[in-house]
Amino acid sequence: MKTFQRLFGGTAIIAGAALLPGMALATAANTSITNTVTVNYTDAANNAQAPLQASVAITVNLVASAPLLTSPADVDPATEDTNVDLTYTITSTANGPDTYDFSSADTRTNMDADATFTTPSILLGATTVASPVAAAATVITVPYDGDDADGSVNGLEVGDTIVIDPTGVAEVATIDSIDETTGSTTNTVTITLSAGTTGAFPYGTLIGERDDVTVTVTTDSITAGTSGTHSVLTTATSADDNAVFTTQATATVITVRRPVLTITKFVRNDTPATTFNPAVADITVDGVDYYAAGVTGNPGDTMQYLIVIDNSAAGAGTASNIVVSDPVPQFTTYQAGTIELDATGTGVFAAQDDGDTTDAAEFDGGANIVYVYAGAAGSAGAAGFGNGTGGTLAAGEISYIRFDVAID
Repeated sequence: MKTFQRLFGGTAIIAGAALLPGMALATAANTSITNTVTVNYTDAANNAQAPLQASVAITVNLVASAPLLTSPADVDPATEDTNVDLTYTITSTANGPDTYDFSSADTRTNMDADATFTTPSILLGATTVASPVAAAATVITVPYDGDDADGSVNGLEVGDTIVIDPTGVAEVATIDSIDETTGSTTNTVTITLSAGTTGAFPYGTLIGERDDVTVTVTTDSITAGTSGTHSVLTTATSADDNAVFTTQATATVITVRRPVLTITKFVRNDTPATTFNPAVADITVDGVDYYAAGVTGNPGDTMQYLIVIDNSAAGAGTASNIVVSDPVPQFTTYQAGTIELDATGTGVFAAQDDGDTTDAAEFDGGANIVYVYAGAAGSAGAAGFGNGTGGTLAAGEISYIRFDVAID
């Protein structure tokens, strides 16, 4: 069972109408207030006559009140054209049940269009304290709502999370049971909690239901570069009175990122004692120099290719399912078993068995193509050449591939 706790200190209240005024002596909506007058009298001989009575009843209205609404944490990263779920905690501060309709707005930066949103609604129950509650009490007496057959009182049901005095001490509890059997005779019912209260609460204290609502945000595409943002503000509006609403105090920023891979190819003449490499290397990896141009070789020389796949552009997102296909050049022959992979740029190359489906590389001898499933957790699999599972490169990571061919 949920134990008591204080409601979040950062609960947002940007409200379109004030909370219920005073709060101290609020009466729950749907409460019937009956006034009965009695007249006693005698006849001319001073004989007592039967008393006369007349009654009139009024029903307490729902007074809409701006709910309490939290601001979900920022989301980073998200990807383009995908769904992001934002969970809002909403607490009623009204004197009775009301439905709250959610709507959202976006202020975007470097995105092609605004995000789109689902528009959920939620019914929250609420009532008030009808008899003072002592500290450590497990039973709260509340006004009768006129219906003793629905197992609920003013929208509050067994298992609901409630907040006692939501705009004050905000003590959170769980309803264990509701007894409506006395409703028609005493005009009150009792709510039993799963644990005793921490504080004491006076007559008229508000009791509001608390629940979570998920708004699904669909991101758009980035206009240029590697990232953009959707800045989301969500509002919960009373269905009873559309002028009563709460907007989250702090916008939730969704940062959308996309990978921007660059690929470069280098080579070196790997024949021992060769003098066919340029004097100055273009890149050095694992202590070995490679060149972008200027390498020569004789028939029979071994050439080692280096492929660099880079996801380190500023603000880049994660790249997934990275599949490298490299046709072996004309007039050369692939050297079996020479594929090596440094999957995420750790500086450690791992030899790949080009015939083992559990490794991250394979060689299609018929088509004369080297396939490498670069990045983390790539695997050749058994689906056929080129159909393995590409790996993943997080932002800032680099994958290095090298293999040998011999000049025919």
